[in-house]
Amino acid sequence: MESSNNSRDVRIKGLAASPGIAVGRVLRLDERGRHQFYYMEVSAQQARAEVKRLREAFAEARAQVKEIRSKLKGELGGQHEYILDAHLLMLEDKHLIGEAEREIRTLRINAEWAVRNVADRVAGAYRHIRDPYLRERASDIEDIATRLLTTLSGHARLNMSTLDRDVVIVAETLWPSTIGELDLNHVLGFATDTGGLTSHSAIIARAVGLPAVVGLREVTRNAQTGDAIIVDGTAGEVLLRPAKQGIRSYIEKRERDRARRLETSDGSTEPAVTIDDVRIKLRANVELPTEVESLSLFGAEGIGLYRSEFLFLNRLPELPAEEEQYDVYRRLAEATGDDGASIRVFDLGGDKLTLEGFEDEVNPALGLRAIRLSLKAREIFQTQVRAILRANSTGHLRIVLPLISTLGEVREAKQIIDEVKEELASSGVTYNPNLPVGVMIEVPAAALMADKFAREADFLSVGTNDLIQYLLAVDRANENVAYLYQPLHPAVLRTIAHLVRVAQKAQAPLELCGEMAASPIQAVALVGLGIRTLSLAPTSIPLVRNAIRSIDLSRLRPLLSEAVKLATTAEVEALLGKHLPRQAPQFFAALSSLG
Repeated sequence: MESSNNSRDVRIKGLAASPGIAVGRVLRLDERGRHQFYYMEVSAQQARAEVKRLREAFAEARAQVKEIRSKLKGELGGQHEYILDAHLLMLEDKHLIGEAEREIRTLRINAEWAVRNVADRVAGAYRHIRDPYLRERASDIEDIATRLLTTLSGHARLNMSTLDRDVVIVAETLWPSTIGELDLNHVLGFATDTGGLTSHSAIIARAVGLPAVVGLREVTRNAQTGDAIIVDGTAGEVLLRPAKQGIRSYIEKRERDRARRLETSDGSTEPAVTIDDVRIKLRANVELPTEVESLSLFGAEGIGLYRSEFLFLNRLPELPAEEEQYDVYRRLAEATGDDGASIRVFDLGGDKLTLEGFEDEVNPALGLRAIRLSLKAREIFQTQVRAILRANSTGHLRIVLPLISTLGEVREAKQIIDEVKEELASSGVTYNPNLPVGVMIEVPAAALMADKFAREADFLSVGTNDLIQYLLAVDRANENVAYLYQPLHPAVLRTIAHLVRVAQKAQAPLELCGEMAASPIQAVALVGLGIRTLSLAPTSIPLVRNAIRSIDLSRLRPLLSEAVKLATTAEVEALLGKHLPRQAPQFFAALSSLG
């Protein structure tokens, strides 16, 4: 992050959350709901009244979120209802409500303090998760907690639905529900101190085409309402109080970018087929079951990765029962039809929430997590397998085993699955025994032994988020070394090229999922290396589809063959930057609007 020290022309670097350029005047928001409240001890009789206040606050918050959800559906056509669905799920979560009520009754405290206590615990657990998508869910917890506290305090809701002029929103944090309440006819873009690329606020900003930069850290300290501001969501920077010449320059750049986007907007619902007629399958990564309803809007071909551990979050130490899991998996099966869904078995432990009875570890990323934990906690694994097998009677589900490093783990997991099948058959329970089992290639050992895994598994799934992290020995959540997390590092490209060769020789289906697939440049590189099935965030599918439809694979393959021979990431990026504009001018135009 950089910023100048003078009062004019302050330039601050952040994260490019949503492409485009906004030029306007600042409307600075103080963090909503930061009302003062105090710890109060209450009597048993008062505790009953506090529980009543709490329940009324939850009911009012649910009504507000449903109202915002309806507004969001009207403006976005239904694609992003699931974001507010997540809030509704939390506000309807009996475990969450019950925990707050227990705080009031057992600690004899006021409702505000109970909400803050419970929200801090849950949000704190999310913040310890290294997976960026899941870690960002802490902001959703804070959002609903703020709404509950605002309701309990008796303060009026912030009304942003009737702005009378165009503004650029500047805030420390911009909650997803706040964006849903905004008068989008008058909001040009936003800039926030906090936030990440996978935050729901960033997702909504991209969906509605609002330029946004997040993670600026000090933009609210430097900005005042009424200041001139430029938000460059493509470059990931903000200019405060720019000179007139700078404003003219950015307005011209904005118009050029708009023209380029118009050139690449056609064909967004067409299949992902290259110019030379090579078909690429684009599947979706999904966390919430409600996201499934939006898959057809983005053109996703089923679900390539369902993160089933979401069922655990906010629930521990209580575990989701078999029937609850069955209902979720059945919905996935019915919604995805012949395209099907790949369910990653619970990837808990390590940098995610762990189970009761298992201690915290000094080095969790290399500890008891994912398949290792599932094989230790067999009853939990068996319950999940039973639910999936039963739900699969109405669809085409598959299981993916995460963080596999040995052949023994695969064989042990398959043995447990076979045992569950026998148990269901002997009990006369309806189920579909045809359940393909895949192995996630996420650690170097699995990549090097992929030929052996290809003989044991029904398919291979490359998980780029962890694979890159382990290959390069870099914690992508650590700001001190995050710059070393380089998806286009030659070692990463060589590993993926190796996996493609192994899968082709073994005639084993090979898929790839992760953030790497959501970047148009990186997705094109993956296709050039031989990947034919990508699984990515649903909202990223249209952009990646446009990129794939702009390339000629016969001309791209030699470029990637050269890239894997290079020594540095910079050399790879320079090679792609030099030759892609020549080989795929339409694709290069798309890149210009994406950064």
